[in-house]
Amino acid sequence: MNKSTNMLFTLIMLLSVPISISSNSWFIVWMGMEINMMSFIPLVMEQKNMLSKEAALTYFLVQTIASMLLIMSFIIMSIKDLNNHNLGTLLLMSSLMIKSGMTPFHFWMPKMMEGLNWNKCFILMTWQKLIPLMMMSNIIKINMITLTAMLMSIIVGAIGGLNQTSLRKMMAYSSISNNGWMMMAMLMSEYMWMIYFIMYSIMTYIMTTSMNEYMNFHMNQIMSMNESTTKKLMIMVNMLSISGLPPMMGFMPKWLIIQTATNLNELMLLGTMVIMTLITVFYYLRIIFSVMMLSNIEPKWNNKMTIKNKQSLYLMSTITILGLMLISMSIMLI
Repeated sequence: MNKSTNMLFTLIMLLSVPISISSNSWFIVWMGMEINMMSFIPLVMEQKNMLSKEAALTYFLVQTIASMLLIMSFIIMSIKDLNNHNLGTLLLMSSLMIKSGMTPFHFWMPKMMEGLNWNKCFILMTWQKLIPLMMMSNIIKINMITLTAMLMSIIVGAIGGLNQTSLRKMMAYSSISNNGWMMMAMLMSEYMWMIYFIMYSIMTYIMTTSMNEYMNFHMNQIMSMNESTTKKLMIMVNMLSISGLPPMMGFMPKWLIIQTATNLNELMLLGTMVIMTLITVFYYLRIIFSVMMLSNIEPKWNNKMTIKNKQSLYLMSTITILGLMLISMSIMLI
């Protein structure tokens, strides 16, 4: 695809989100979602990559089914003669959960991530989730379905990533786990889930950028990186941060939720969430141990980076490591 077409679709994709989240009509929300989907699909497809075409088709089918459910829920809720508001809300929640890749509608996400490059993975895990999550935060209620979906997302996100060797699939399961945490944040306050989403987006950007620079897609590729221990450690720190291990930046949003849930005495729910997130920390730690202990004898020119990129990677990793400390200091100063 030529660059002008790429720019056009990127611009439409960026504009579709403000259209949806600023509208006061569900029909315009749906329209914005459709524009968003149709502009993302051409960006996903690459000329020499068959997996990307499969990913584009998967995304199209899943999002179309979710859109049909969305329209159906609007129709059901608009019929005032029947006492069916609960059914309409349930359908609406289900369609938004399909669009954002939450359990039990998560199956398309790891499969699709496998066919994308790291930049597209970043867009899928952050920007593409913004509309459904924003809409979900407006209609979410504390009920059995919401709590079950939330816990299931965290459990599937933790256990699903255990047997993966693909870094993109691992990130997809990590994203599903973070979806569950975001749902928990939504039940508390709108600001809290937005803070979580912004922090998660920053960490995902750092992670995908560093993986893209070294062209790492599978676990063995990180292990065979012929780089210094410091550079490897910098990349590994980003992994620890995205898994939510203190004192990294990734722990900050989780800390906010833990604190608020403790004040509300939601200890059983919180305990389950924290224990399941520890499994996520484990599968990132498993990579880190192997990577830091193994090295290979590959010619250095096979894996070169420019000085500029190295400096930006160091800067981003420093932000990740000191993130929690810097935020805590700024809060104290305020």
